[in-house]
Amino acid sequence: MKRCVRCIMPDTAKGITLDALGICPLCHAYREVEPRGEDALRQEILPFVKDIAGENCIVPVSGGRDSAYALYYVKKVLGLKPLAVHNDNDFESEIAKKNLEAITSSIQVPLVRVQSKRQLHRKVVAEKYKMNAPFGPGRIVEQTCEACKYGFESGSYNIARQRGIKVIFWGDSNDESTTPYHSLFDHEEPSRLRRLLSPSVVHLLKYKYYFGRMKKEYGSDSPLGLKEIHLYDYVRWDQRVIVDTIQSELGWSVPEEAVTTWRVDCTLVPLVNFLSEKAYGVSKLEIGFSNMVRAGKMDREDALQKTALVKKNTDINQLRQFLRELGISPQLLE
Repeated sequence: MKRCVRCIMPDTAKGITLDALGICPLCHAYREVEPRGEDALRQEILPFVKDIAGENCIVPVSGGRDSAYALYYVKKVLGLKPLAVHNDNDFESEIAKKNLEAITSSIQVPLVRVQSKRQLHRKVVAEKYKMNAPFGPGRIVEQTCEACKYGFESGSYNIARQRGIKVIFWGDSNDESTTPYHSLFDHEEPSRLRRLLSPSVVHLLKYKYYFGRMKKEYGSDSPLGLKEIHLYDYVRWDQRVIVDTIQSELGWSVPEEAVTTWRVDCTLVPLVNFLSEKAYGVSKLEIGFSNMVRAGKMDREDALQKTALVKKNTDINQLRQFLRELGISPQLLE
């Protein structure tokens, strides 16, 4: 296996071919995007936050790194009065729970939790896994986060409507997005006929039922005129600055054994990484590390070391036990 000499993408990954200089297509296509800046951000949000006496914005928080910094920035730098909204998605890690309390109490931000009354996130994920298993790991990993994404979005929208809040700050970052990599190749979608003829069709029906129940519980997923701000479109995403700030100012932390500060908030991450590597020849974290190296925000050698540790620490028996707890046959991991 060879790796791109600029980032760390392996040539065994689907869609990756190194040129004569050992450079991958993602590095050739990369163009740095300059953030729009704090002044532009203040002008953008002013009509939505002025003349509001109480909480004047929402910051969805997972307990992870980037949303924690978004909460800090909105409160301490912009001087706004945010309401933190968390979706209890049935897969939050113990450190995420600890961090949620730490980051909100340290800067005195109210925390509102939304959740399914019947553990519908777990049921949606389990049925989606079982319905997609016959079509390969790629189909599973591409849709694993659907329920959580819907819960965070619709939960935040509903709280905003209930409280008359008109702006939401999201802490997602293009620097960690896997979209550029996945755009390199076509993702085959099983036809409706193949799905209906598959032995897993019963799980398709169960998935639709549980997701329908979730939509009724959470309500509309439409923003209905709310202003949505993606903070890192305006503020430069810098892993070192983010981690140093939230650890020193908010009391945010990671477990001692953690290889990386990224995605420590979700217990699904090891499974998603494993399935991604089986499907594409590269894990989701590895794609993220490559992005950061490409953008000059992570040292290449550090990325290689962390990638090796993630692979070394993958415990197949723990993944099988995790599936059992979800009601999924461990054989479906193969």
